[in-house]
Amino acid sequence: MKYEIKNESGRSALVLREQMTYADRQTFDQMVPGLVKQGMAIVIDMAHLEYMDSAGLGMLLTLRDQAEKARLKVSIRSAAGDVKELLRLSCFDTLFPFE
Repeated sequence: MKYEIKNESGRSALVLREQMTYADRQTFDQMVPGLVKQGMAIVIDMAHLEYMDSAGLGMLLTLRDQAEKARLKVSIRSAAGDVKELLRLSCFDTLFPFE
């Protein structure tokens, strides 16, 4: 997983690229506290994410849980292809607003 954090109009954009798998768990867990600490709503940009496994779904839930503790909103933007289908089949549209 490659990622970038950008500031966009008063919120943090987490731009994910390539793949999000179990192998990325440690990197993701190290990144999340700093992202949440910024204190802004978070949008997860998946336009360039090509693949995600069930561990990736778990990572999204971890981010959402930590953000909710800090009273921050998290949304998902531009999921496409297999990633969008995985999110749909997992009913993540009931857990996250989609843009």
